[in-house]
Amino acid sequence: MLGMWIAAAWAQDLSFDAVRQVPVGSAPSVTFHAAVEGFVAAALDCGGRRFSLKQRVAAGASVTLPLEGLPAGRHRCAGQVRLERPGGDWAEAPLALDVAVLEALGWQVSPEDLDLAAHTLVVHPSRPLREAVVEVRGVGGEIVATETAVLVDPLAPTFSWTADDEVLALTVTGVDEAGISGTLALSPWHYAIPHDDVVFPTGQHTIPAAEVAKLDRCWSDVARVLDKYGDVVEIQLFVAGYTDTVGDAASNQALSERRARAIATWFVQRGFPGPVWFQGFGESALAVATADETESAANRRALYLLAAQRPATSRDLPRDAWQAAR
Repeated sequence: MLGMWIAAAWAQDLSFDAVRQVPVGSAPSVTFHAAVEGFVAAALDCGGRRFSLKQRVAAGASVTLPLEGLPAGRHRCAGQVRLERPGGDWAEAPLALDVAVLEALGWQVSPEDLDLAAHTLVVHPSRPLREAVVEVRGVGGEIVATETAVLVDPLAPTFSWTADDEVLALTVTGVDEAGISGTLALSPWHYAIPHDDVVFPTGQHTIPAAEVAKLDRCWSDVARVLDKYGDVVEIQLFVAGYTDTVGDAASNQALSERRARAIATWFVQRGFPGPVWFQGFGESALAVATADETESAANRRALYLLAAQRPATSRDLPRDAWQAAR
């Protein structure tokens, strides 16, 4: 009689389903569904970790075995499950399944992936996506476009939009094949502040009193930009300093850093509300190519850049070594 129960009724008396893929911080699980009253006993080994339960269930009830504490990665689980009925009959069967604990979705975007003139964006998630949407925000935080990705390549979702509005921020929300979602926030907005360069005495980095008016004139432009865009993105200020080729390269590098710090500090003290960064480039990014030991007012310059995120390296910004002014 026992053998007949095992062979004929096991599948309909006990079934299971599983949550097989979860993000880090959550646990996969196996849920057993009993059609008859009894005890469910299960034991599973998942990547060297042992999980078990034994619990009484009523007819039509379920019991769940969480697979807690598994590290990130994919794991093979194998073991057995047993159903014991009150009358003493029992049935047992092997159980095997694969589960995965997945890291949060990662994203990569290079400068060439975003073309504001063409209204296109390509993103590169760490896992294939089954769907993705982008929200494009303009001045005042207004959503000027909401578009679904073209997923010809699930590892390179492509977006395009038609609105010609100025783009301040883009938010991409993607869902991978396991149903795990992730968000990428981008802000391509930046503004180079027009200005007259501060003239420092040779070899010095203290801002002369007669030159402060130049910075004051910049401040009115900064205040206008903050008022127009500051409610949509957190605006940061990046100050880059440069020298000509007179003197040795190491001394010029150090001098450009001190001068950039001095200007950045002035903006901090003037009341700039966001992060302020500075970096010196010495004679490594000349505006005008000259021979060594050549005086050039065009090369003794500074760049004041307002941006929502760290600027990409470029001809004018060949290194990413920004230091906080506060």
